[in-house]
Parts: sequence; C-alpha cells; structure tokens
Amino acid sequence: MAKQVDSLTKVEGPDRVHYKTGVLLNADDFVAEQNYHRGRLARALAYVNGSGTLAGLKVVHEPEAAATAETPLKPERILIEPGIAIDRLGRLIEVPDMLCVRLNHWYEQQDDAELRQSWNAADALWPGAVSGVAVDVFIRFAACERGKTPVFSCGPFDAIDAVTAARLRDGYETELLLRKEAAPGEPVNPWPDLSAVAESERPEQLRQAIFSAWNRQGSTIDDSLQGLDPLSEHAAGQDTTSLMLARMIIPADEAGPGSRPLRRLADDLQIRNDLRPFVITTNALARLLGININQSAD
Repeated sequence: MAKQVDSLTKVEGPDRVHYKTGVLLNADDFVAEQNYHRGRLARALAYVNGSGTLAGLKVVHEPEAAATAETPLKPERILIEPGIAIDRLGRLIEVPDMLCVRLNHWYEQQDDAELRQSWNAADALWPGAVSGVAVDVFIRFAACERGKTPVFSCGPFDAIDAVTAARLRDGYETELLLRKEAAPGEPVNPWPDLSAVAESERPEQLRQAIFSAWNRQGSTIDDSLQGLDPLSEHAAGQDTTSLMLARMIIPADEAGPGSRPLRRLADDLQIRNDLRPFVITTNALARLLGININQSAD
C-alpha cells in the first residue's frame, strides 16, 4: 500500500465547512470536513487520555526452532502482538494482527560501524543488562492508500485513464532503531510525581500541573502539527510522533575496528516493555486502587 501524508497534520484550524444551498463544493471541502471531525476527536483523545499503549502491542522474542519431520525451520523473530495505541496527536494506531521481524536478517543488514556504536557493556543501560547492541522498537501512524478509482486528470498532460486511491486506511509503520547514544533517553511521564507530597497539598499541585498542561506547539491553531519537539526517547531526525514500544539488548561481544559485534546466540535477548508510555483506562485505574463497583456493600 502506498503512503500519503496525513491531511490531519496540516490544518488551518478547527474550522467547520459552512453549508448553504447553492454553494459549490470540491474535494478540499470534503477533506476539510473529515479533518474537522478527526481533529476534534484526536485533540480530545490526546488531552483526556494522553499518548501511549492502550492495549496489547507487547514486544516478544521468538527463538529459532529447528526443523522436524512435521514442521519446517522457524527462523528467529521479534514479534509485536496485536493492540492499539494513541499517538501524540491523538490518532489511533491499531495493529489487528501479529507483526514479525526476522531478527538475524535485520541484524545482518545493519552497518558495521553503527552496530559498534550501539554496543553497550553489561549493566550500562540498566542494572542486570547484558552486554550487547541496544535497539528500540517504535511504531507510528501512517495513512495508506487502498484501491483505485477513476478521477479527472490533472497536471500538464491529458489522460483518459487517470486514477486515484479509492480509500485511505489508518495504518502504521514499525521501526527497529539502533541506539548509538551513550545514554539513550527513556519516556518521561509529563505529570509530576506527587508521591512525596503531603496528601493535603496534592490537589493544589495537581491544579498547577493542569494549568501548565496546554501546549501551543502542535495545537490546531498552528499551520502544521508535524513540528512537535522530540521527546527524550526520540533519536535525532526521527519522526516525533513515533511511540516507543520497547528497548532491547541483543547479546553480542564487543567488536574491534572494522568488524561488527558478534551475536551470542546462546544468550537470551533482553526486552524492556515497561519503559514505554501507557494509557491507563478508568477501569484499570479503579482495579489498581482496589475499587470494585460491582461488589455490593454489606
């Protein structure tokens, strides 16, 4: 499926199309109508819920399985389980089926110098971390073309068979990103930690945090919603709407100049799914707090 630049990232504001009998409408008007409704919903999701994993999307490692008389060889894979997330603009990212990456094939395609830069000694990234190559798994929203339909030709050349996409599907892209920084950043909760604040002072602290929560950058009054500042987990030049899913360490021995870190295939891959940002539903929060509304009081 071919990709398109999502029209929601370039809007003139929360303007609704004004209808009147006799008004001529063109494609731009219908796109503006979609953008208004999509944009309002996205803003609500982004501010009411925040961004992060809403359900599923766990990253797991599946080791190679030898061939048997009944089954062929199953190569080593990194799997992303089905799930749904909300990105920084409030767009839903839904993965309905299992995603997989053949890890060794991906590893062999990487540049030797970049692999050396991404190698870390044991305990460097977190206590108990093995020595090896650091890799982050990201996912981001993508608008994908679906099908074809006839369209009037446009441009300098006449055509009698001009076509365009019949539908746009809200899709996604995944990325395995080598972390070449000495200390790659981790997602930071935008809300203050009030655990050390006296309970009587927490409401005022929370009010102040709410007063400071609105961010003009990326708001619907801007010309472009793509200019979001990178978060601590983003690498230089990365799409700043990308959501981090996990940080992995691929066990490997340190490499000398001109060579690549040699994988230790006998060692287990380490995956940190807990570093990602999460979106907590009210029901999940109630259970965390021990609130059971289905249980009648005695």
